[in-house]
Amino acid sequence: MSKAKNTAKVLERLRSADLRDRAEALLRLNHDSDQTLDHAVIEALIDNLASPGKAVQRYAAGALAAAARHNPELTERLVSVLESEPAARWAAAYALGLIEGALDLRACGALIDALGNDDGDVRWAALDLTVRLARRYPEAMRIRLLEMQRRGDANSRKMALYAMRDLGLRDCAATAAACEACANPESEVRLAGLSFLKAAGACGPDALDAALNCLESDPNPGVRRAAAFTLGYLGARSERVLIALRKAAANHSDPSLCRSARLTLARLKEEA
Repeated sequence: MSKAKNTAKVLERLRSADLRDRAEALLRLNHDSDQTLDHAVIEALIDNLASPGKAVQRYAAGALAAAARHNPELTERLVSVLESEPAARWAAAYALGLIEGALDLRACGALIDALGNDDGDVRWAALDLTVRLARRYPEAMRIRLLEMQRRGDANSRKMALYAMRDLGLRDCAATAAACEACANPESEVRLAGLSFLKAAGACGPDALDAALNCLESDPNPGVRRAAAFTLGYLGARSERVLIALRKAAANHSDPSLCRSARLTLARLKEEA
């Protein structure tokens, strides 16, 4: 088959109404990543970044990242998508993350938006890229994550906390954000706050109070269990801590809470 005919066939499949057909064509392009792609094919790949199908978006991003090895200017084309095509922003940022050295602060807005996405797969993929970006630009991303934790919706707040946890942030502002999150109306945000405090370890009386309040009065069983476990990492064996844990350990109506509290009591005894 001539190159022109082959290109026409590829374009037809990349524009197919059948998303499975598109995905199969994109996978083939990923496997044939050593070839130089025609400009029209590249533009069709860009169009597929805005596809309603996650697999299509992901495979299009992969094909574009592979094509960038032969066409360095493609990185700037993807950056232009970040700035001008809202439906494709996340997938363009994902593609940039697949190109060595291409992910920079121009992708920050797209990643921050993706952290609040309703789709969990998108959120966790965005978390990985956000942490990578923050390691490259620590102060700029720290400011954005703290702002997101203060003003975002529940998904945004919890993912910002997970990013700060994974980055090892331990400054006063980050710790205060985690303590505040432990009183958030959404249980998933409270769990994220506890996860940060557990990773941070002995980070002050406010953290201890936040975890104890969750153990003693949180309406969500999962949050109470997480709080009992977290207390084992905060470096305190005060009477209030021990009393709260003993009470939880005697709560036979919640075997998981009982087990978490007993494990924490054993941990604190070992560290005494």
